[in-house]
Amino acid sequence: MDSMPFPVWRRSAVVLVTVASVGFAADKPDAEKGNEVFDEQCSRCHHAASLERKVGPGLKLLFAKEKLESNGKPVNEANVMEKIEKGGGGMPAFQETLSKDDKADLLAYLKTL
Repeated sequence: MDSMPFPVWRRSAVVLVTVASVGFAADKPDAEKGNEVFDEQCSRCHHAASLERKVGPGLKLLFAKEKLESNGKPVNEANVMEKIEKGGGGMPAFQETLSKDDKADLLAYLKTL
C-alpha cells in the first residue's frame, strides 16, 4: 500500500466498507417482508392474530407457547424453522418453495405475533 497514493487507498477503503455494510444489512431478517410471505403462503391455513384454528393452529403468541401443537417440540427458532421447512401433519413443506431469506423473514414475523 505504500506505493499507492493516499487518496486512492482511502477511496478504496470507503468503497469496501460501504459494500460490506450493505451486505450485512441485507442479511438481517425483515418481519415486514415476513408478513408478506405469511399472507401469501400461510394465511390460507393459519390465523396470525388469533388462537382460533383454520386448517392449522392459530399462531398468535406462537413464541410464548411452551410446545408446538403439531409435534410437541419446544417452541424455539430451530423447531419452528424445521416445521416450516419439513411440514408434516397436513402442513406442506416449504423447504424448496421459499428462499432462505423468505424463511428467515417469516420466522422474524412469527416472533412478532
